[in-house]
Amino acid sequence: MKVDDVKIIDAIIVELNHFSFSRSSISYQYLIEAILLVVKDPTLLKNFNKNIYEPIAKKYHTKPKNVQWSLSKLIDIMYSNTSSDVIYDYFKFFEDEKPTLKFFIVSVARNVYDSQLIFY
Repeated sequence: MKVDDVKIIDAIIVELNHFSFSRSSISYQYLIEAILLVVKDPTLLKNFNKNIYEPIAKKYHTKPKNVQWSLSKLIDIMYSNTSSDVIYDYFKFFEDEKPTLKFFIVSVARNVYDSQLIFY
């Protein structure tokens, strides 16, 4: 793993610490990987399945559909376990709204990118 990747992953974990996640689950690792991919190359967002889920699935020897399902469930559980104030403050929501998986990944990736002043 490159030094830059380690710095980015550290910044991702700092961002994810705002929320209540089960950090020991494989889904949490998938989430870190997904955010890392987006931080390093935002153009990957054009095809989430091919550019995000497939590489993660390949790395962890599973199917892209399983990665997507695991991430969706992880976000659902986080939403249930995290204070609504934290969610609303982080995402700047004006009403009771659950972030979609893609919105969550993009928002955290943007905050990591901004905090690290990463230029590629």
